[in-house]
Order: sequence, then structure tokens, then C-alpha cells
Amino acid sequence: MLHDKEKTNHEVAISFHFNKRKKTPLSSFSSLSVITHHFPCLRTATRNPISKRIPKLSSMITVTAAIYAIFLTLSTSFPIVFSTHTPKSYYHSLFLSTSLADNASVAHNLYMLTRRPHVAGTEANAETADYVLTTLTSHNINSHIVSYDVALTYPDSRSLTLTPKPGHPPVAFDLRQEIYAGDPYADVASQVMPTFHGFAKSGDVTAPVTYANYGGVEDFTTLKEMGVNVSGTIVLARYGKVFRGDIVHNAYTAGAVGTIIYSDRKDYGGGGKDAGWFPEAKWLPPTGAQMGNVYTEAGDPTTPGWPSNEGCERRDYEEVERLGIVPSIPSLPVSGADGETIMKSIGGKVADEDWQGSDDAPTYRVGPGPGVLNLNYKAKKTIATIHNVIGMIEGSEEPDR
Repeated sequence: MLHDKEKTNHEVAISFHFNKRKKTPLSSFSSLSVITHHFPCLRTATRNPISKRIPKLSSMITVTAAIYAIFLTLSTSFPIVFSTHTPKSYYHSLFLSTSLADNASVAHNLYMLTRRPHVAGTEANAETADYVLTTLTSHNINSHIVSYDVALTYPDSRSLTLTPKPGHPPVAFDLRQEIYAGDPYADVASQVMPTFHGFAKSGDVTAPVTYANYGGVEDFTTLKEMGVNVSGTIVLARYGKVFRGDIVHNAYTAGAVGTIIYSDRKDYGGGGKDAGWFPEAKWLPPTGAQMGNVYTEAGDPTTPGWPSNEGCERRDYEEVERLGIVPSIPSLPVSGADGETIMKSIGGKVADEDWQGSDDAPTYRVGPGPGVLNLNYKAKKTIATIHNVIGMIEGSEEPDR
């Protein structure tokens, strides 16, 4: 799971810096006009009538051509004599080489980077950073690691229970991503963190459910125009068009007390029916859930405007919450299967056509209720070390920039 929007992100960051130097190709000296451009003495010779200058001009061109031939031979045979920088062609060739950029090497690096979960602040994350560093330096790319001690959150406990209708028995979701036959990552499934949102607020709320499409500002406007009161409800929204942190913020602004975000089959399940799913197809399995942060700002929320170095000054996390820098209501990601179960419990007006799901999905209504959710989430707040891997290709023009 990656906290994917802040600069304290859970992904390894790789930065490259390029500069270019304009050069006149040696081959451009092959015409007289270019020779006279680079050798002013020849321009003087060609100003006067050619009948008076032919002998001298002829001998000058002969000498110049000979000097150029020697220069061309030396520069071709001994390029290091004429350049103090690694030739730009080295990195160009490296980019196109089978050692770095062909399908096999790209596939290998992708496999190594995704072989197991490497959430920020964990040992697996540090090992992933080391792998990237080793890979870059093995290709003569000057690289180093910069580490920061940042505020992060992990799930301590979470639960979600649905009462479909008054008097009906509650449905407790297990919030578990299942392992499917042929799953190449089954052996590391135990290392996957429980589904959660990074920086989600801890809380225990019980309320009727309101469906808000993708959770955009315009979606909440539509609900208001339909006469639906979101205040005091738990919003059910789907991934796809709006950043999850903005979904939570928009729900809070509309008066909601909690947010559930699910992956609809229409968007991530191939439209339902017989589309199949990973590993047989590219689609998200029915119990698969998307995770990530719901923090809408940049950087460490406890160190606004300065780096999160060891021992630096920090805001208390309680102050961060009080200022509204992190979400003010709890949220949780759920699978498409769980989202559809919740959807079936929602009554009220039928949602617009573009709010509906796949062809074989139930009819989507906006609520609120009669389904009632109990969302309980407790976050573990900590300071953990993250790593940025930085690789630099020094340019030949103004390399210190």
C-alpha cells in the first residue's frame, strides 16, 4: 500500500537532472562556407576578386583541409583528449541498451520492485531503496540515498458492520483481500497490511449510508439538488475520478461523519460479467481493495515548511488534527464486493444513469439509508524513516546547476 500524494510518499523517489551543450558537429566543416565561418582568415581572402586570390586561397584551403583532417582523425580516435565529460552518447546508449531498457530488464526490475510489499517506514522499504541505489550505481549513475524521519500512520484496528434494514441481522465485513488460484504473490500475502487509508482519522461512527458517486464537489451538489441531506450520514463513494483525500474532504464539507470508498466493477472489474481478474486478466479481483493516503497537502504534516530530519521541531499530531490539516472524519477503503453489498442496502431515489454500475450490477440509489453502517477505525501514529533514492546525470553545460 502506498501513501501516494505527499512528498513523504511511500514510493522510492528517483530524480535525474540533465543539461545539454550545443556543439557544432565536426562533419559541418565539410563545406567551404562553414570553413570560412570558423576560420576568419579565409573570409578576408574571399572578399577580393577570386582571380587575384586563387593561388593563395587554394593553398589556404589545402592547408586548412589538412589540419581539419588531422583534427577529425584525432577526435575520432581519441575522444577522451577533447572531452572532460562522459559522452552524452553513453547515457543515450544506456537508455537503449539491453542491460537497462529492453523488455527483459524492465520486467526484471519491475518484478524486484513489486515482489513483496514495501510500505514506507518498514525494513522492506529500506531494502527496496538499496536495490534501486545498487541498480543505478551499477550503470555508472552517480546516486545516493536521502532519508527523512516522517509522521506516518498505520492501522491499529478497524471494523465495518452493516445493518441492511431495521430488525435485520448485521453483516460484519472481514475486510480481507483473498488469495486466488495462480496468484504469484501468494507466498508474501501475510506481509500485506490490512486495508486502510494513510492519515485517516480514528473514530467510531454509526449512521445511515448515502451514495455519492465518485465523491466530487459536483456529485454533492447533485445530491443537494435531489433533496438528499448528507449531514450526519456515512458516504459511500467509488474510486475512479477524484483523489480519495478529496472525496473524504468533500464528504466532511457536506456534513458526513464517515466515508467508505470502494472499487466499482464498472471501473476496475472489467464491467462485471465474465471479464475475469488477476492473475488471469488485468482486472481487480472482487475482494481487492485500493489503499493510499487521504492527506491532501504536501510533505510531513508535522513539519510544515522544513525538512523532517532527526530531532527537528514538530507539531503535535493532535494540533495537526485540530487545525484540519489531516482528515476530520474516519474513512476506510473496501472491495468491490463489499461496496456492492452496501449498495444493495441503500434506498431512496434512483441515481442518474451515469451514477449507475455495470450492466449486471444492482440498481444504485442515493439514500440515505435504510442501511446503517458502523465504522470503527483506530490509527497507530508513529515517526518512521523513509528513503529517497536520487540519481544524477551531470550535464556538460553548467553542470553545477
